[in-house]
Amino acid sequence: MTEKITPETYIKMNEEFEREGTPIKLIIPTQEEIDNPTGVKLPTTFKPQPPMDFSNPWPHGQKDS
Repeated sequence: MTEKITPETYIKMNEEFEREGTPIKLIIPTQEEIDNPTGVKLPTTFKPQPPMDFSNPWPHGQKDS
């Protein structure tokens, strides 16, 4: 079973560290920071790519001689 990580998870870990005398205190992130740790804003919708033009298989690489 996989446990979902939430800010409460970090709070419980801090409490356990304190009880055990472990000199560690975690910064408690928001749920948004947990879900997207890089902070990169991903688009919610994607623009479809136009269909490939098969009449010219090398549109960017080769020039006509």
